[in-house]
Amino acid sequence: MNDKLKTTHKVWLITGASRGMGHAIMEAALADGDCVVAVSRRGDITTNIEDAASRLLPYALDVTNTDQSAFDCMVDMVIQKFGRIDVLVNNAGHGQFTYFEESDENQIRDVFETNLFGLMRVTRAVLPVMRRQRSGHIFNVSSAAGYSGVGPSIYHTSKFAVTGFSESLAFETEQFGIKVTIVAPGLFRTDFMNFNSSYHIPANPIEDYNTFRERMSGFVKYMNGREPGNPEALGKLIAKVACCTNPPLHLPMGADAIETLEKHHAAQLKDVETWRAEICGTSFPPENTDVNTQAFFQ
Repeated sequence: MNDKLKTTHKVWLITGASRGMGHAIMEAALADGDCVVAVSRRGDITTNIEDAASRLLPYALDVTNTDQSAFDCMVDMVIQKFGRIDVLVNNAGHGQFTYFEESDENQIRDVFETNLFGLMRVTRAVLPVMRRQRSGHIFNVSSAAGYSGVGPSIYHTSKFAVTGFSESLAFETEQFGIKVTIVAPGLFRTDFMNFNSSYHIPANPIEDYNTFRERMSGFVKYMNGREPGNPEALGKLIAKVACCTNPPLHLPMGADAIETLEKHHAAQLKDVETWRAEICGTSFPPENTDVNTQAFFQ
């Protein structure tokens, strides 16, 4: 690749691009003729798209690196090569299925360093570029777990955090023409269900959790290779959404993800309706509150 390659196609920056959904998104972008900076811990990324090698730039970076300058240097390199960044896909993730009471501080921090803080570091480095451009699209890969607490608490909490951060980020960056989409996959046929078994080992085993833990382990083993989601189809849909003028903020992926969201929202609404009168009774009478907060942000 030339030292300074400017392109009329979109320029993507994708983390966690060496395998799974990240690699599928990379392949879809390359198939559309776009340029991709594909980030992984080792930087050993290849493509199956013919004649795409010149548009693919592998980059080695661990998103758990706490030195922000490493991320800023990566973005500087992308700008030197391509002149801009049109699409950021924060896909790098860490799946740990241990339960809260059995997990120690290090296990909790490991999950959040990748799933949330690493995502934030990449975003912090890219935002100045997109803000100067007055354009850009950020895809934060959360999970259906980011809308439902039915599952191991640490992993689900990290994904809830990604969802909440993304909603707030969209609120902050809309003024600059920067779009944000929360990608919330259900179960997809990647190696997610075949990851390091140490991610399941509790730091502080508690006998009371044994039966529940065995059930979860059985579910993971059963679902490995039976997941309904197709990563290639997901990649193509992300590429399609990246071309939208008005992309969605929320993008569940897979029929099972939609079902998870619908069940969660229905449970929330049920609680609200059950307690509506009491909840509303905690406010001052309407005649004492003439405040329209939405007017400040329209």
